[in-house]
Amino acid sequence: MTTIQAPQAWNNLRPEGRGEARGALAAYAYQQIRDRLIYCHYQGGERLVLRPLATSLGLSPTPVREALLRLVSEQALELDERNTARVPSTTRALFLEIHGVRGDLEQRVTRDLVTHITPEQVALLREKHHDFIVAYENADPHGAAVANAIFHSTAAGFSRLLFTVGMIRGLWARMGPIYAAANSLPTMSPADPTHPHLQILAAFERRDVDAATDALHHDFWQAREWLEPLLPEEQPVTL
Repeated sequence: MTTIQAPQAWNNLRPEGRGEARGALAAYAYQQIRDRLIYCHYQGGERLVLRPLATSLGLSPTPVREALLRLVSEQALELDERNTARVPSTTRALFLEIHGVRGDLEQRVTRDLVTHITPEQVALLREKHHDFIVAYENADPHGAAVANAIFHSTAAGFSRLLFTVGMIRGLWARMGPIYAAANSLPTMSPADPTHPHLQILAAFERRDVDAATDALHHDFWQAREWLEPLLPEEQPVTL
């Protein structure tokens, strides 16, 4: 992972510039930690201890602490009884709430993409879906989860609805740890010609809004079948 050489950069700053630099480092830390959440690096209940986390990012603790508190304020993380940041555990009810809101927002993004996505962008999405196939065929649940997240994230990155995409990324930060805990593969092989991802891409090529949104709905239903049984009915007690 690429890291910023924070200490040297910090030492070279004049005093009046350090506040701005600290803000930039906090923003960098925020992005890195949120990406780790989105791309299934952490599981629910996992503690993010400040100093080891800062070391892994190549940063001092101060900007990392600011980033963690920002993620707590966004409900992507929570604080335990020792004020240590922790990845929230998720019940089935909360999963269904997040999954439903995410589905509504991604449908908006899909409708936008149909109108302007390019052949080159569709080709890139096919490459990302191929990574999903490889992970599935290697019987790698975590790799499949990451590849699935990358497919959706890449597609959203092509959208012009930047505010909506920002909201979706916040939801992905809660979904990533759920996918990270998956110990089984999706119920449908991504190599199946009728897989929703492939149906979405075909609809993009035809500029068919209804087909694209129908395929997305099917994709979300399959994700629910995959993940919901893995989650507890009630909030687990975290010691």
